[in-house]
Amino acid sequence: MFGIQDTMKALDLGALETMLLWEDLEYQRYEFRNPTTEKITVQYLTEKQEQDKDPKYFCCPETNIELDIVANESLTDWILLNYKKFGINIEFISDKSADGNQFCKGFGGIGGFLRYKIEVDDFVEDVETNLDDDDFI
Repeated sequence: MFGIQDTMKALDLGALETMLLWEDLEYQRYEFRNPTTEKITVQYLTEKQEQDKDPKYFCCPETNIELDIVANESLTDWILLNYKKFGINIEFISDKSADGNQFCKGFGGIGGFLRYKIEVDDFVEDVETNLDDDDFI
């Protein structure tokens, strides 16, 4: 399992046993609240996505209402504060070796080993991913 969306979904489902985490992962974890519906959503944004303030991340897709930011913190910090709640192990990966560099640059620097097989596509909502084509260059 690799990539931000699949790995975090596996974590939420309790299927992740060991998380592989790049020591310099550059994602921010945002919790948004819709002021109309009070629904809380979580997004994982890169620095570029944060700076652009793209409405597809900061506004409700149905109503185009600006979402309230409830929390904003480094994803790495959030994981380190909460990983015990999920019962997972964390292994840090460096990009200093060829294999580490391939994992960090090619797979986004986050992944993991599962406790049991899941089909993430069955659980992923019809949401656009937070990755632009530029993230894989």
